[in-house]
Amino acid sequence: MSRIGIVVQRCHESVVGGAEALAWQYASLLKDDYEVDVLTTTAVDAAYWANALPEGVEMRDGITIRRFHVDIGYTPYRSTLFKYLIEDFNKYGLERNPENGHHKHFPWSISLQEELIRHIGPYSNSLLSFIKTNTANYRTIIFVTYLYPTSYFGLLQVPPGYALFAPTLHDEQPAYLSAYKHAARRAGSLVWLSDGERNLGEDLWGHIPGSVVGMHIDATPRAPGNASSPYLLYSGRIDPNKGCGELFDYFMRFKESHPTDLRLVLTGKDDTPIPSHPDIDFRGFVSEENKFELMAGASVYMMPSGKESFSIVTLEAMAQSVPVLASGACDVIVDHIQRSDGGKIYNDYDSFARALQQMMADAGARNKMGSLGRDYVLANFTPERIKRALVTAVESCAEAFHSNPPPPSQAATVAIAQPTPAPRVYVEPKALDLSYTPPLQLPAGWTEESLREFVVSIQVEDGPLEEMKSYASGDFKRFIYTLGLVPEEPGINILELGANPYFTTTLLKKFRNGNLHLANYFDEKKSNEGTQDVTIHQTGEVLSYSYKHFNVERDPFPYDGEMFDVVLFCEILEHLLSDPVHALLEIRRVLKPSGTLIITTPNVARLENVRKMIAGENIYDPYSGYGPYGRHNREYTQQDLFSLLSANGFRPNSLFTADVSEPTESDASTVEQLGMLRNRRPELGQYIFCRSTLNSGARELPPIRPEWLYRSMHDGG
Repeated sequence: MSRIGIVVQRCHESVVGGAEALAWQYASLLKDDYEVDVLTTTAVDAAYWANALPEGVEMRDGITIRRFHVDIGYTPYRSTLFKYLIEDFNKYGLERNPENGHHKHFPWSISLQEELIRHIGPYSNSLLSFIKTNTANYRTIIFVTYLYPTSYFGLLQVPPGYALFAPTLHDEQPAYLSAYKHAARRAGSLVWLSDGERNLGEDLWGHIPGSVVGMHIDATPRAPGNASSPYLLYSGRIDPNKGCGELFDYFMRFKESHPTDLRLVLTGKDDTPIPSHPDIDFRGFVSEENKFELMAGASVYMMPSGKESFSIVTLEAMAQSVPVLASGACDVIVDHIQRSDGGKIYNDYDSFARALQQMMADAGARNKMGSLGRDYVLANFTPERIKRALVTAVESCAEAFHSNPPPPSQAATVAIAQPTPAPRVYVEPKALDLSYTPPLQLPAGWTEESLREFVVSIQVEDGPLEEMKSYASGDFKRFIYTLGLVPEEPGINILELGANPYFTTTLLKKFRNGNLHLANYFDEKKSNEGTQDVTIHQTGEVLSYSYKHFNVERDPFPYDGEMFDVVLFCEILEHLLSDPVHALLEIRRVLKPSGTLIITTPNVARLENVRKMIAGENIYDPYSGYGPYGRHNREYTQQDLFSLLSANGFRPNSLFTADVSEPTESDASTVEQLGMLRNRRPELGQYIFCRSTLNSGARELPPIRPEWLYRSMHDGG
């Protein structure tokens, strides 16, 4: 008997969730035809993803459950990333046009998108490693629900065309991230729950092979429980994102103008406060049978959510012959009601009140809608029909893949088309293996070799010739990545801090049409201004660069406020001795509103340092003949940098690590020896590159010197 894998973020009898219910139902429907493994994590709670269950194997109802340890659960960092996601979604007006499905490209780099997905949780290195090394043992693997890293990074572990993907997609901000589209295109076929979900998927991701399979709905009639008065019912997560706040408001307003004994009964988890009202009855968690009894006795089932891919509970209520009153914000539910005539739709309070009044006043109309809803469920969502469609989807995907597997060279990547929004600041990866650094963005007409020759020929006066050549050659890619982060807008004012030895400066002068302002700090004895000559030996040009001289972590910057469109703060942060926040406060003072800050800095979590720590070697920078600022005094991780910038009024919108020189054989072998590092490769590049925007109102914020970075700070420090 062939084996099937089903990947889902959590799996336990106590878990209440649509995706989890779908995964278990598919496992149950397939277990007579295949050996089924559910591949999941040890988490139960979706808020924190704590490791609540033991790792290992459990057998339940003839299905094997394999649980893996969660490495990344909840951190406040996730909340910050989500906040920026929502802000940028609204700022750029990215929602799709309901008339034609068109929508704008989300302006986040793939690396930043992956950083968010990883920290949505639950992220499990051991689960991803198991998927990668055991793919050949499964006829196919079904990945359930798009949002979580279990599916996103899991799809990147298997060959293109191999997997089935049931995205349980609904119209929410994360669904617009292009990373999810690329992961979906890696699947061999998609499993949709409804036509409405498929239509949304094609709007966001384009056409991908797949079929509407749906989900079996329990339609066994239940006897209604005893009730002293008529009631409306809502079952599920009680959460603002599910429209519950609006439901409470509308119900209480309706009761004010229609003083009857009608009640609103709620069951499920209260993730938001429930108003104290004599006619709102919160029951908490109830058994499945109690839920069905409540459904059977309800006058109307309420569905306020605008974010559903299928809505199991809506169909369960229909199956109990209960009419549904639902928000028109969800295309999937609107489709169910229009196809069944099993309820009514509202779009605002007036339509809510009008529909509810009509339904409560006419028992005959309610009964007819309830009967039509039940007929719809029985015609479309029986277990026999769903199993037949699911087995067909499994076999079609598996046969297509095994009859024409990709060559080994394509097992990890596949070419994809990319949109080209303007202005582009850097180019997203053009391959589906998204866990790696974006490619260098070379100026038009230049090859990497010719540009390298140009950079290496740049020589600052009095600079040690061989040392400068070695530095330019070794860090060439860093200069080009940095150039790629600078907007190509004519006439912008650019401040480059720490400009000496002028490699980036010269590239900016040649390839950007901006007004350059330069700053350096050498020692206390230097005057406030200076000039240095730079020779480009390849062309014979001699450029004279004037600069201001000041200490960025101590002195006020000698510039007016809101003077610059772009500030480059490259390879400085790691050299500072005592107060990087002072520099950030001055940068935000001199930046124009919504100006751009570009930071590059060595990554303390680079692969070389991981190898050294494992080998017992020291990772700290040696003392320097150039004085205390000549060495790296404090290096940062991506999360360090993100947190420091966010706290002080900046919004990172591009963040990635990159190698600028080839890793050593020892570094590369460390990745092979420690399988967990393969899935963390995006965090292990030699340098961090970050482009941030100054938030509105940032200048009014007090300075934030976080405890993880500062200690023993006294008043005024």
